[in-house]
Amino acid sequence: MRARFVRPLTADEHAKLTDAFKNSKDVRLVHRCQAILLSADGWRVPKIAELLDVDDATVHRWLDRFEATGVQGLAIVWGSGRPPRWDETYENLLVETVRHDPRWYGLEQSVWTCPLLAGYLAQQTGITLSAERVRVLLHQHGIRLKQPTPVVHSRDPQYDPKG
Repeated sequence: MRARFVRPLTADEHAKLTDAFKNSKDVRLVHRCQAILLSADGWRVPKIAELLDVDDATVHRWLDRFEATGVQGLAIVWGSGRPPRWDETYENLLVETVRHDPRWYGLEQSVWTCPLLAGYLAQQTGITLSAERVRVLLHQHGIRLKQPTPVVHSRDPQYDPKG
């Protein structure tokens, strides 16, 4: 099999790659630029892959991307991600719900906790969020829930002095 190298670089491409290699804070972009520069200097793909601790196929992909779109093709472009499960209506309901005692809604507890809120709102809206996501949403609205303090009741008249 023939050794593969990147096409000859123009002076502008070499300058851009060198600048990105020296100044970028994104280590993945630095590795990609370094791979292109090494290939242009005559390094073989297996040696580049070994140096950068990646697979040969990864180096081939970087070379393909560079040859297809140039230096800008080496940058990482993130997708928009999954849209959130909740909307503004859910947030408003969350804030309104937490402003009332849970017993007002027919629950046995007297204090809201994030898991309790998440479960109650999942039943009401059909939107299931984690307790941590509920906590973060409450914090965004300036609401902090405290951990409930367990209270032990005893019929023993000597209970308090024993403690």
